[in-house]
Amino acid sequence: MPAVTVPVAVRWSDMDAYGHVNNTDFLRYTEQARVEALAVVKAGADTGTLVVRHEIEYRVPLEYTAAGVLVDIWVTRLGGAGFDLGYEVATTHTGERVVHAVSASTMVMYSFSRGAPRRIDEAERAVLGSMAGPPVVFRRGGR
Repeated sequence: MPAVTVPVAVRWSDMDAYGHVNNTDFLRYTEQARVEALAVVKAGADTGTLVVRHEIEYRVPLEYTAAGVLVDIWVTRLGGAGFDLGYEVATTHTGERVVHAVSASTMVMYSFSRGAPRRIDEAERAVLGSMAGPPVVFRRGGR
């Protein structure tokens, strides 16, 4: 399923008073994976991607691990100016894969000089299309 798997470090400071990684840090993990995975989309100096929406579902608490997490990321929908990403945040340090959270983001290509979304060009569409995968399945509600 994953088009790209990005290892992300877990910092000791990510832990909260309950002894597990704070929920807000999962957004940082997906952001880091997204930045690395989308680096292959060569946008010009005037253009970039913006997050329009983000949804996350926590599955299993994550305790600190020096091994970090693996964030799988893939494209679930490709539109005219926007696209959706799916993520799984997992660990494998116990010998088995444990999914701690699933997440989805809606992104839009953006022109900073115009201050408006712009269409995905052919080269970007080819790269994003090569990362295609299934929609994220949330337990309740969601997509």
